[in-house]
Amino acid sequence: MFTGGDFGYLSDYLLWCLLFASLVGHTWCFFRFPSRRRLPKLRLLMGNGLVFLCMLALIALIGESYFRFVCVETDSFGMSLPAQRWFALHVHLNALGCRDKEWTLEPRVEQESRQGGINGTHRIAFVGDSFTYGWGIERVEDRFPDWIQAKFNETPAALRSQDPNRIREESAPSPVEVMNVAKPGWGTGDQLQPITDMIDVYGADEIVLCYVPNDIEKLLPRSTAFDPIRPPELRLINPTTSCLVDNLFYRLVVPRIGTVRHYHDWLAEGFADIEAWRAHQQQLYAIIKKCREHGVVLRAVLLPYLRIGGDKYQPEPLHATLHGFFQAKGVPVVDLLPVISGHDPNELVVNAHDAHPNEKANELFADAIWEAFYADGE
Repeated sequence: MFTGGDFGYLSDYLLWCLLFASLVGHTWCFFRFPSRRRLPKLRLLMGNGLVFLCMLALIALIGESYFRFVCVETDSFGMSLPAQRWFALHVHLNALGCRDKEWTLEPRVEQESRQGGINGTHRIAFVGDSFTYGWGIERVEDRFPDWIQAKFNETPAALRSQDPNRIREESAPSPVEVMNVAKPGWGTGDQLQPITDMIDVYGADEIVLCYVPNDIEKLLPRSTAFDPIRPPELRLINPTTSCLVDNLFYRLVVPRIGTVRHYHDWLAEGFADIEAWRAHQQQLYAIIKKCREHGVVLRAVLLPYLRIGGDKYQPEPLHATLHGFFQAKGVPVVDLLPVISGHDPNELVVNAHDAHPNEKANELFADAIWEAFYADGE
């Protein structure tokens, strides 16, 4: 009962309740047993102060109770107790730690021989980070890879067959399996091994690289004084001691911290650094090379930020640079930045304190990806 968990330590909460009860009790005694000293003005001030503190403490206790036991929502860093409860309630991982069903093993050699059959399953692995993972989205069916899976399930095989001869032969849809291979915090350097596993161990026929501009961040300079990758921490008290203080910290203080406020400027400077950009291109080319060596189709999706801080980050020219890179390497690419143009960003994020794309944004993404890659059976 007194151990920590998704609701913090119950003993901490009981201590706050005890302190509130003590304050109320002392206030009651102050008015119930008046002092014999004749200091009416001071007594009036003290009485008003105690009443004010009782009201403030009541509001704080209500807030503490709400954030500790009721509120369930993510924040951008996933550090608060409400965010931890959200993950405990809505996230179920497979054996590889991805938020998807368990996948059957189909080594590449076996998969190639199986693929000769008309009804062989075509596996598409969407590889990305928290945007693809569905951070803040309760139902996995509302993520853009799952929307695309649903579209495949509803689309006749003839419309998606790459072989014109098979259009006449197929009378039933050939199965397409969309795999969500994503983890929060993954960058391009982290994705090469999972892509290798998807190809060699799980027999993926196609890789869709879901690229977010922060995929370069682990190549950028950091220091103990300025580390935008490391989530800001509340150091004055244990965050589980008071959920109210914890949430006020992440909602009011964190957005004003330099590493958060200038995060996108830091990314922009990183892309402008010739050495960092060259190293990042090598990471991307390693993925391209891996897919080509095994005859696996590679596509790229450029996912945009919905909220941007600072003044150096310019999404249009950056997306154009990334789009040009993939085109020059012969990789089909779709840029989703124009998709959100004209939409209020507040209508596309999971909540006011978390800028990850919500269900509406994911549906918009899915429609654009489908039209770019699969609507014509490509």
